[in-house]
Amino acid sequence: MNKIGCLAIMLVIMTVCLVENDAAFPSNRNSSPDGFWFGTQNLGCMILLGKKGKRAAPSRGTLDVSHRVIYYRGHVFEQRPVGPLWHNTPEWDSTAKCPVTWERNAAGRSKRSVQSVINFTNGYTRRFGGYNVVFNNCHHFANRVSQFLSGELN
Repeated sequence: MNKIGCLAIMLVIMTVCLVENDAAFPSNRNSSPDGFWFGTQNLGCMILLGKKGKRAAPSRGTLDVSHRVIYYRGHVFEQRPVGPLWHNTPEWDSTAKCPVTWERNAAGRSKRSVQSVINFTNGYTRRFGGYNVVFNNCHHFANRVSQFLSGELN
């Protein structure tokens, strides 16, 4: 591919990243206060941004070409190459340029406290190891948070 083609692709990705976002949290979150939702962000956008859980716990594919996050009681939990993070404000850093697409319905419900999920997130790397694009990526993290919220992991 020539330089002009590469530049055109980068401009398309950057344009997608600049879309206004008013859905940093699921819009219907108040309908299920104890629910948790999966959401995704455009992986290309997240890469560009980085350069400047009685049934089985809900889970999603681990090799999707997107960045997966999970919402629970006013907080968003995610894993990036720098490690697991959590946010409790609708204006968390990547949503301004990389909008989140939330699933329509809650994936499950939980009685866990937000603090217990924060503690799980803070101890994630010690328990499961560091980020690995194939074996311990954002999808694995979101699935493990889902398992924690569902009571399958402590």
